[in-house]
Amino acid sequence: MKKIIMFPIFIAAVVLIILGIIWINAYNGEVTRNNLIEKNRGDVHAALGSRYDKVLAFIDAIEGADTTVTNYLNIIKEARTAFAEAIDNGDIIEADAEAGTIDSTFVTLLAYMEDNPASYNTVSLYAGFMSEFSAATNVVLNTIGKFNESVMSYNNHIQKFTNNMFLANKEPYATYSITNYNATLPTFN
Repeated sequence: MKKIIMFPIFIAAVVLIILGIIWINAYNGEVTRNNLIEKNRGDVHAALGSRYDKVLAFIDAIEGADTTVTNYLNIIKEARTAFAEAIDNGDIIEADAEAGTIDSTFVTLLAYMEDNPASYNTVSLYAGFMSEFSAATNVVLNTIGKFNESVMSYNNHIQKFTNNMFLANKEPYATYSITNYNATLPTFN
C-alpha cells in the first residue's frame, strides 16, 4: 500500500523537478541573451559616436586649414596693398619691406601646404574623409548586424515552447533598421 501512495508522490516530484529545470534554463537563457543585447546596443552606440566624431574631425580640418591658409593670404594681400601704396608714395624702403613680407609669407604658405597637403587640399580632405567615414560606416553596419542577431536569438528564445510558458511577460526586442545605409544619396546643385 505504501508503494502505491509513494509512486504518485515520486511522479509529482519528478515533474516538479523537470519543470524547475525548464524554468531555470528559460530564465538563465533570457538573462544571458538580454545582457548580450545590451552589450551589442552599446557597441552600436559607440560605433555611431565614432562615425560622428569623423564628421567633427573633418569639419575641424576644413576650418583649421581654411583659417591657416586664409591668415597667410590676408597677410600677403595686406602686404601687397602696402607695397602698392609705398610704390605710389615713392617710399622704396617701405616697398622693399613689404616685398620681403610678401615673399616670406608666400614661402611660409607654400611650406605649410607642402607639409600639410591633406589640410589644405579639399580633394584630399574629401577622399580621406570618405575613406574614414566608409570604414566607420562598415563598423556601424557590423555592430548593427551583431545587435540584430542577438535580438533574433532573444526573441526566438522567449517565444519557443516551454520557454514561453515561463517568459510570457517578456516583450520581444525590435531590430535596428539599416535601410538608409543603402539609399541613393541626394544630389546638390
